[in-house]
Amino acid sequence: MRTFKYLSIILLAFMFDSCSDFLEPNMDNYKSEEVIERAKNDFMGVLYVTYESLPKRIDFTYEAATDNAVTNNESTASSRGARGGLTAMNNPFGDTWTNNYQAINNINWYIERMVLDPTQTIPTPVRFDLDPDVNMQYFYFTLGEAYFMRAWFQFDLLQKYGGIAADGKAYGFPISTKYLNTEMNLDQPRNTYEECAKRIAADCDSAYKYLPLIYSKTNGTLADGLVTESGHASGIAALALKTRTYLYAASSAYNPDNDTEKWRRAAEAGMKAIDAIGFDNLRSFAAYINKSRLNDGDYTNPDIFFRGPVQKEVTTYEKENFPPRAGSGGGYINPSQNLVDAFPMSDGYPRTASSETKPYDPNNPFKNRDPRLDLFILRSGESFAGISIDTEVGGLDGYGTDVNATRSGYYLQKLLDKNVRIEAGKVVTTSFVTILLGRPELYLNFAEAALMATGNPDDKTYKYSAREALQMIRNRALGAGKDTYLPLVTSFDAFWNLLKNERRLDLCFEGHRFWDLRRWSEGISDMQSINEPVYGIYSDNPLELRQYKSPYMPIPYSEMIKTNNLVNNAGWE
Repeated sequence: MRTFKYLSIILLAFMFDSCSDFLEPNMDNYKSEEVIERAKNDFMGVLYVTYESLPKRIDFTYEAATDNAVTNNESTASSRGARGGLTAMNNPFGDTWTNNYQAINNINWYIERMVLDPTQTIPTPVRFDLDPDVNMQYFYFTLGEAYFMRAWFQFDLLQKYGGIAADGKAYGFPISTKYLNTEMNLDQPRNTYEECAKRIAADCDSAYKYLPLIYSKTNGTLADGLVTESGHASGIAALALKTRTYLYAASSAYNPDNDTEKWRRAAEAGMKAIDAIGFDNLRSFAAYINKSRLNDGDYTNPDIFFRGPVQKEVTTYEKENFPPRAGSGGGYINPSQNLVDAFPMSDGYPRTASSETKPYDPNNPFKNRDPRLDLFILRSGESFAGISIDTEVGGLDGYGTDVNATRSGYYLQKLLDKNVRIEAGKVVTTSFVTILLGRPELYLNFAEAALMATGNPDDKTYKYSAREALQMIRNRALGAGKDTYLPLVTSFDAFWNLLKNERRLDLCFEGHRFWDLRRWSEGISDMQSINEPVYGIYSDNPLELRQYKSPYMPIPYSEMIKTNNLVNNAGWE
């Protein structure tokens, strides 16, 4: 981790407020490499244009293709893909292979040129600033960002395309660390999953070496001009991404030999990340959607390690997902009964084994339930966005009342702002960010790795136990001191099942469930969890069946037909 003391406020104006300046200079015949290498804005633009490829919102397409939700009609990519439409030749969810490699190639170009020449008056590849000290800080800061961004796009490739091939080996993607052009041999084989994980981890280590841990002036390491750049890569983001990468590499779908050392490696990475940022309580759920706590111009939510660009004065999620009666909302994402049933009681006991103190009442199923249920899922009887929700059979918001009405009996609430209005002439907007790496996920990642590495939820080999990390998640959900169930869960299997369920609940609709189900698979023949039928409130019959052919995603068909050295994942040969 590098300390920055002098970086001036010029950086604030340069990095993102002038982002449009960086979208023009590029290497596709607008400007030559020689021109780009001479001008600071053009040179840094090659790196900063890759930030534009970060997610600007959560892609619910994947979540609605799991047992957590459906879309409100069967013609969507989610429904088609989940019901058998995902094939070796067609991926309804979309492919990011090309976009990731374009970003990686930009970054490789940048890193190759980030070499100091002490024999020159200006040792940096371009003059970033007239002040020699600030000039060097630009150099190290952007070099750290480049390593992190390369790790980010590499992980996206690993997450989406990693898998076991027909030969039984786990593969990732063809690693590229050099700038490539069309004159070079681009037909490269996939590296092993382990090689890819180590490559990502190495880039995270390099990023951590050069970047500030967090963007905060309270620790005395950053000048005011840099504090506001909290949307950029940071040291803690690098540590969190390394932990996530090693967690995936240790998971059963990619670790068929159950190499415990991979779990130990993931637990150690998680421990180091927690040590760096502090084992602190989580902020309330409101802090993640509050306009003033998006780390926009200030570091007000230290639980957000890395985020997408701030979307200001918009109604994106609300227009798409409000019930139709709430200003002609799209009602797009419909949480499933499966997900509703997974929420425990307010004392932490499972719904199916509730305590005498907080019993489950099938005639009043939402009484005494985990508070997250009311925060994440909109159900009949709740008031929201100016209306009283009624999704019962024949209700004003129920199935069949509108082309956009729910199919499951539920509407999405998580990530939505209930104060937004989308009715013509009465529009009220909001602002939001997509949290790409954060403290809740880090705690869950560590808990899983520590449990698997030690086999004991109370083992503190890695300073913190899996139980302590999971308790942080449940304290925020249920309230400190209200979870009377977790202390009773002592066996490995029971704790593992509880941990998986907590991950499902706390990270729902944040882009994790689709991939978690796949990495927890035991291989090509283990499809039960991935193909779990999805239910709603209107029938005892499944609302949708999941009909995936493989726990691994196919390599894009466009890549397979133009190369000779790529092998596809099992199930897509």
